[in-house]
Amino acid sequence: MRIAICVKKDIHGLLAARMLAARLGFAELRFFCSVKTRQAEADVPALRLMKLLERDVAIDTLAMIEPPSPGLPRPEDWVELHDLRADGGAATLLDFRPDIVISARFSLIFPQRVIEAVPRGIINVHPGALPGYRGLFAPFWQVLRGERELGCTVHMVDKGIDTGPILGVARVPFDATRSLMWHTAGLYRGGVAIAATAATTLGRGGRPDSVPQPAGGAYFRFPAAADFAALPVPIVSARDYAQVLGDAFAPLAPGLPQRQAA
Repeated sequence: MRIAICVKKDIHGLLAARMLAARLGFAELRFFCSVKTRQAEADVPALRLMKLLERDVAIDTLAMIEPPSPGLPRPEDWVELHDLRADGGAATLLDFRPDIVISARFSLIFPQRVIEAVPRGIINVHPGALPGYRGLFAPFWQVLRGERELGCTVHMVDKGIDTGPILGVARVPFDATRSLMWHTAGLYRGGVAIAATAATTLGRGGRPDSVPQPAGGAYFRFPAAADFAALPVPIVSARDYAQVLGDAFAPLAPGLPQRQAA
């Protein structure tokens, strides 16, 4: 059984990779990461701050000095995917011949040829309540729009964007004393746990329960500087950053069988 783990090379992607490595030790794992960036990340001050903390500090600095964990290669050894073209990233991913793909905070959209090539399907961890919060920066938009409870939807990938059958929803109550980063990490933590359970069921030849998404919904894009100015909580706090770092760099649970692809 081969499972491809597709994440973003940042602090939340590291948290997802760590959780999945700990829970999917029955399978041969290979870790892929998207390295796509958007111009808004350089133009909007709040996005520059998030990149600094989530990538430059957490991954490019701290992860470089951490010893590797059994079953989880360091982020520098994840296979980078710059695209999912047939002759590019898609070929690299499918060369692994994954039975299952798990996508969590992955910045690339899976084309139909990739979806059809993965026998047991692609599971996506989307940090927004679907169908109401499709697209980008779902935790941000849920907070900005005053949701009292934020959702992270785990679903199977189909030809649409965040439209596939729902496997489960993790929920995080909104806490006005905590930051956007804290809420985002909590959403991924709950969603990845659901995805790991679904992947285990698929790996055993079963079919996890799912329900079609309701009709309707909305799609969101990157927030602008004015949107960040209206956010009712800070982007991050020292306390929250320390907690998320601790979770992302926590050792894997001892005693779990681990395998990974060479």
